[in-house]
Amino acid sequence: MRNVRLCAAALLVGGLALAGCGSDTPAEEPAQQAASPKVGFDSLDCNGITDADIAAAAGPGKFSKAVVSDAGCFWQEDTLFGTVGAGMGISTWWYRGSDMDTERRLEQQAGRSLTELSIDGNKGFKAFDDNACSFYVAKGDDVITWSIQTMNPAALPDLCSITQHLAELSQERVN
Repeated sequence: MRNVRLCAAALLVGGLALAGCGSDTPAEEPAQQAASPKVGFDSLDCNGITDADIAAAAGPGKFSKAVVSDAGCFWQEDTLFGTVGAGMGISTWWYRGSDMDTERRLEQQAGRSLTELSIDGNKGFKAFDDNACSFYVAKGDDVITWSIQTMNPAALPDLCSITQHLAELSQERVN
């Protein structure tokens, strides 16, 4: 008797579920959700910067890609003075949930000059000295940076023109 009641209950529940699916009246259209504005940058390898972009900005044969990660990329400077210069190069990093004030403070502590800027509608700043130039741009909770550091700036085009060019290219691709 108990099995008969369980089967009857299962059939009743199943029948009710099927009855809801078999309606002849068209279902109401779900309310259109307003498209929410994009909050951060699109995710692309190396923030959209390629080896060819690096060569075009800094000159061919001067940098080789050494690091590729989810957070960004680093191109090692090929010119070394003995072992001096290791770690110098061009980088782009993506900081999710970063704070521009923290980035400004770190650059000021490094002794660099700061200039406010805007690229492709996103506010940021440039930090520079004789051997380095970095561009930081924020969108929502994301910050992307492009930097160059070298021990021999005379062997390269103007450092800030290199990072500005890369920052502008990247913004066109990830903004």
